[in-house]
Amino acid sequence: MRTRHVVGLVFLSILSLAFLWRHHIRDLSEVTRTYSVFHKYLRRNQDVLVRFSTQLQSSEANDITLPDSVPQIIHQIFLSNGRPNSTLAKYDPAIKSCQALHPGWTFKMWTDTNATDFIAEFYPDILPHYTGYKQNIQRANILRYALLHHFGGVYLDLDVTCLAALDEPLSKGSDRSLTHLPWVTPGAYPAGVNNAFILSRPGHPFLAELLGRVPSRDLPWPMPYVENMLSTGCMYFSNVWMSYALRLEREWRNPGVRKEDRVYILADENGSMDPHMLRGKITTPLFAHGGASSWHGWDAAMIVMIGKHYGYFALGLASLVASIVLAAWKLSRRSKSRRRSSWRSAVSRLSLDRRSLEKHSLLQDEEQGLAKNG
Repeated sequence: MRTRHVVGLVFLSILSLAFLWRHHIRDLSEVTRTYSVFHKYLRRNQDVLVRFSTQLQSSEANDITLPDSVPQIIHQIFLSNGRPNSTLAKYDPAIKSCQALHPGWTFKMWTDTNATDFIAEFYPDILPHYTGYKQNIQRANILRYALLHHFGGVYLDLDVTCLAALDEPLSKGSDRSLTHLPWVTPGAYPAGVNNAFILSRPGHPFLAELLGRVPSRDLPWPMPYVENMLSTGCMYFSNVWMSYALRLEREWRNPGVRKEDRVYILADENGSMDPHMLRGKITTPLFAHGGASSWHGWDAAMIVMIGKHYGYFALGLASLVASIVLAAWKLSRRSKSRRRSSWRSAVSRLSLDRRSLEKHSLLQDEEQGLAKNG
């Protein structure tokens, strides 16, 4: 009986924890979906990949681009968090490389003061979360989404060096460039999209959805890396992108998707995203990425390892859960077996006692008979 109570208590505890952590479980389930669905989605929707090459045919460029370019603004963010602004000087070569390749463009540097004022003025519902985040990287992530939603243009991390102009024609004899796409970003490893470079038209519905989910994803997590990634960072960015892309896929035929609402991922002429991925210290056709990742802590390496081998970790977790369930089932079976054994023992004792009483009664009857005859 005691074992059954323990099993029941454990089961109720698991249900209670699942209810208390239901929002965390939701976020983790979205990560699982992104990892499992992303590449299958791309195989079904090859047109999401922008095969960036000067050999792109003019008709192909016109099919995916808009008549007007996105605003020629490059947004960059430096939130010092009390550090001296001289730290920004180490990014000067990267910043100047982009300025040299984009003459006539507006370059906007967002710092602690003007960034908070911007969020307070245009996104007051997000302001409590923006100011309440524990990490500056969380604020930088949300800020880039809000800036592109409001102004449009291009966002670049500070450690990204420009190697090619973003407004170069996509094909010979064409006036269309990457800046004529409604929204584009590199892919991420092992799945999803990267937010170190984002190009977008103002008011893109993906960015509106991204900002709309901010309050519900502002959750505490035990590790800083996980908290950033799932509340504002690349994993959050990828999860919302996956939801948005799947919805576009469903709406593609009925009622149809507006050209200006589509989303794209950079790829090479063979459709591979790898050459354009901005992960670590790497050079791509468009950029050289410094791979600073200054916000990464002790937990980052562990999470990256899990991301690389998520299948094995999922199998291990499933095995652990199965082991717990099996152990509980065996305990329950053992408890039932003990109860049956105790019942049989009690019945056996009662049967023996009954036979003893019957025997004793017969002996008494015999003794009384002998006494009368005597």
